[in-house]
Amino acid sequence: MSRSRGWRHTAVDVNLHLHDIIGYQGIDHTVEGIVDYALADCVLRLVHVTGPGQARFLEPPTSDMADRVLIMSEIDNLDITTPPPATIYHRGESYLLRVSGAAEVDVAGTVPNRRSGTCTLWRYHAAGGQFLQIEEWPDCVRMLAGTSVHKGMLEVRPATLKKSES
Repeated sequence: MSRSRGWRHTAVDVNLHLHDIIGYQGIDHTVEGIVDYALADCVLRLVHVTGPGQARFLEPPTSDMADRVLIMSEIDNLDITTPPPATIYHRGESYLLRVSGAAEVDVAGTVPNRRSGTCTLWRYHAAGGQFLQIEEWPDCVRMLAGTSVHKGMLEVRPATLKKSES
């Protein structure tokens, strides 16, 4: 959508909402769900977005001063057991453990393979802004991989503005 149609383009806001539209790499993605992982010393928020044939998870900046957005996609399980080691070698990169622990999970909206409850989470970081996330749920293990990008690479069109156009 162009600006002339009434969309207000903004950099990624800390407070994304269900049904907001996120433009990334020329593709519009809709916020379908929000997952909060409350660990002992921090809360991680992943926003589940879907676009044509794509599903991704975004971790919005945690403050107005932050300028990076983490963009991840589900990957096939790595050949590791849980708990995973402190260093993981994946696709030519060494990932170092940065955050881990038991998490109380709260899910709003629709997020496939995620539900409110508890899981154990491990977040890894490698050079070049590369990330891995491993989640051990009572009945399965889920894995995400991705990279951080500058928040200026994404456009947010709030759902409330979309409704006001009608």
